[in-house]
Amino acid sequence: MKYVYVLTSSENDFYYEQFFISLVSLRLHNPSAQIIALIDSKTKQGLTGKRSGYEQFVSEILTISVPEEFSQKEASRWIKTSMKKYLAGDFLYIDCDTVIARELSHQFPPELTIGAILDNHAPLEKHHLAPYFEAQDKKIGFTSFETGKRFNGGVIFCRDASIADGFFSRWHFLWNLSNKKGIHQDMPPLNQANHEMGGVITELGGEWNCQVTHNGLPFLSAAKIIHCFATSTKLYDCPFLPASTPYLSSVKETGLISHELMEMLRNPRAAFEPFSRIISGRTELDAINSKLFALLLFIRKKMPGLFKKVNSFMSKKRAQTQK
Repeated sequence: MKYVYVLTSSENDFYYEQFFISLVSLRLHNPSAQIIALIDSKTKQGLTGKRSGYEQFVSEILTISVPEEFSQKEASRWIKTSMKKYLAGDFLYIDCDTVIARELSHQFPPELTIGAILDNHAPLEKHHLAPYFEAQDKKIGFTSFETGKRFNGGVIFCRDASIADGFFSRWHFLWNLSNKKGIHQDMPPLNQANHEMGGVITELGGEWNCQVTHNGLPFLSAAKIIHCFATSTKLYDCPFLPASTPYLSSVKETGLISHELMEMLRNPRAAFEPFSRIISGRTELDAINSKLFALLLFIRKKMPGLFKKVNSFMSKKRAQTQK
C-alpha cells in the first residue's frame, strides 16, 4: 500500500512544516513505506533551501499543475479530490496536520473500497457543528446531512477499483460545483458523493484518524495516526506538542527536526502539554463550543487587563453569595 500526501504551501504558513513532521514520523515508524507527495507547481518552486528536507523522506514527488486562478486553498482541494487519477494501486491518503504513531501496514478486507472515519468520531446527532453542516449543505444544494453521518477527509483508504474511480470523479465534480458557490472545503462534496453513491465509504476504526482534540481520547492508546486539526489551533493553543506553534516555528527556522521533537515522534501518544484538563459532559461542551466562550477567550488573549478586572469582580460577587 502507498501513502499519499497533498501539499500546497508558502513561506507564510505552517503547512510545509506540518507535512515535514508528519512525513518524518511516517518514515520513522514505517522505514520501507512507499510515500508519494502530490505538490502543486507553485509550491514546488518554493521548496528550496530549508524547505527541501522532505526530499530525503519521500519515495516519489508528483508535481501537479492546477488552474492559474486558484488560490492556495483551492489548489489543495483541487488536487486532493482528483488524486486518484495520478495514482496506481491501493493507497492511504493522509492529511499534513497529522503525526504517525506506529506501523501502518494493514490488509483491509477485500470488500472495502473506500474507508474513512467519522468527523469528531461522532454521528451528526451528537456533533456540535451539525447545524452548520446542514446549513452549508443546503447552501450548495447538497443533502448528505440526511444520512446522519459526516466522514472526515483527513485519512482515506482507497482501493484500486473502478468504484473508487467513480467516487473520486464524482467527488471532484461536486467540489468544483461547491467551489463556484464559495465553499472551498472538501468535506461537503466528499460526503455528498458518498450519499449519491449509496454509502460507498466504510467506517474505519478511530485509531486510523484519532482526532485527538475532538472525542479522540478513547482511540489514543491504539492510535496509528493522530490528527490534530490545524484549523482549531487558530483559536486554541494546541495541546498536542508536535502540532504546537513553538515546534512548527523551530522546523521553519532550521529546516530540521530537533532532537527534542524527534523524541516526541518516537512516542507521540505521550506528546502532550503537561498542563491541561479533560472536559466532558453535554453542558460543559456546549459552553466551550459556544460563541460566548470564543469571545471570552478572545478577550483573555487580546485584552488581559479587562479580563482580569471582570474576573476579579465576578470572583468577589461569587464569594459574597457563598457567605
